[in-house]
Amino acid sequence: MKKYVLILSIVALAVSSCEKKSLELNNPNEPTPELSLLTESGLKNFSLGLLLKQLANVPDEGTTNIFFIAMANHSIMGDEGYVPYGNYAFRWVNQVNRITLPSGQVVTNPNGVDQKTQLQGFNSRDAGQRNAFQYEWSSCYYMIAQCNQILLSLDNAGLQLSDDAETKKNTFKAWALWWKGYCYSRIGSMYLAGIITNDPGKTNNNFVSREAIMAEANTVLAECEATLKLISENDSYDEVMEAIVASFDDNKKIVAPDMWIRQIHSLQARNLLVNQKVKSMDASNWQAVLDLANTGIQQGDNIFKFGMDPSGTNDVSLGNYHPYAFIGEVVQFEFVSERLIQDFKPGDNRFAGKFVQFDVPKVNERGRGLQFGTRWNPVYIEDGGKYATAANQGLVPWACSYEENELMKAEALIHLNKIDEGLAHVDAVRAYQNSGLPNVSGTGLNQTQALEEFRKERRVGLFLWGTAFYDARRWGVTEPAAQGGGRTGGIVMVPGDLLVPAQASAAPVPCFLEYNYLDYWDVPQNELDFNTPGPGSVPVKN
Repeated sequence: MKKYVLILSIVALAVSSCEKKSLELNNPNEPTPELSLLTESGLKNFSLGLLLKQLANVPDEGTTNIFFIAMANHSIMGDEGYVPYGNYAFRWVNQVNRITLPSGQVVTNPNGVDQKTQLQGFNSRDAGQRNAFQYEWSSCYYMIAQCNQILLSLDNAGLQLSDDAETKKNTFKAWALWWKGYCYSRIGSMYLAGIITNDPGKTNNNFVSREAIMAEANTVLAECEATLKLISENDSYDEVMEAIVASFDDNKKIVAPDMWIRQIHSLQARNLLVNQKVKSMDASNWQAVLDLANTGIQQGDNIFKFGMDPSGTNDVSLGNYHPYAFIGEVVQFEFVSERLIQDFKPGDNRFAGKFVQFDVPKVNERGRGLQFGTRWNPVYIEDGGKYATAANQGLVPWACSYEENELMKAEALIHLNKIDEGLAHVDAVRAYQNSGLPNVSGTGLNQTQALEEFRKERRVGLFLWGTAFYDARRWGVTEPAAQGGGRTGGIVMVPGDLLVPAQASAAPVPCFLEYNYLDYWDVPQNELDFNTPGPGSVPVKN
């Protein structure tokens, strides 16, 4: 059996320390809880402990929620925010290739090479925390391993469950299948290749295509749905759900089986949508997305959410690693992108009072690129804001939300030329989030205009909820300019000496941004050093 060298070092519920140069870990497919999973309390604790698989001791960074690092990567590559710092390789992850100023001057990023070259240069164990490829891969596979252990334990004849034992068993099974399907969805939506493994303690060197990983994700999610259909919500179901959903993730709002099934359908719709370029989709593709979204999350459904404990010490955010904390002024690792701000429509209540201007704008921070600049700072939730906190407030979806599901319907319908019907879902999201904006359905917009309304709402309505990079990729924004990629008219804080005529201070001006980002990432060398792809494996690097 091959040994993995990954980013995680958690066995069961404990975090252990690692060597600083390279993180040599136990096989993530071998959590070995032994006899503890024969008891109901042990199974509850182990199921709750899935979230701890997101934590790791990262070289030179300390204990980190590495799953959140992956979330932050998606946010900054989708240019809803930016991070100018080198920790976790952020400054290279969101390094825009070139920016063309209104004068026609082309400013290449200070590193002089594209994102692919930069990130591949750090794809080694020696790069330590700078290897961006490792975070999402590692956290997902370690969670998959724990899911496999739960599923195996449920087949043990010695397992003892109280009250409605069958309901409890199926609830534990659905929990493991949900997270396993979710993690495979993320692997297949982010990497060129992956491994399918179903047995704890066993792995293989058969690297299959991302398409095969996505097929496995949907197979597992379908099994989860079938399991949930065997459950009628009762006290035994609610008891297990309160025990395995963390209290800081709002465990009192129970995700009932029917709500859970709708959440699965929304995730399956997302899996279809975000892994195809819009320019390659036809009517049958849009109809498939619409069919799933029509049976997806409804207004009022409870969903699985990522929150923080009020104390900031008893959760997996570690006080910092949460979308609303990372962008807040206390931590302020991520900043709001000017390109996000310009997508708010005039009069939107989600902007007014939710952002304030810095006394001194951020401009070309540390000389690392013109995209690293902004005038805007989010107001704390506890002070009437919406997108930042200094008091551990706020919840974001682990997977999909009602708003995302509505916007998948909107996009599909508009592309199917049912324009007003699609725009009605845009209006529904704006009303649900109390935007105060007037309806756009029934106003005579053509398809191009409708898609622009939708695009703005997708950016604003799902801000910091994990969709920004998926969207930029499938819309073609992150492609090279020569292939039609980039963003025209993106607001950039341009230093005064680059303006024509030159000015004493920086100014926000519309520019053309060429991102030139990888569509799908290489398998991290942390894996490949100890698991050489076998015969028949697909390519693992771009």
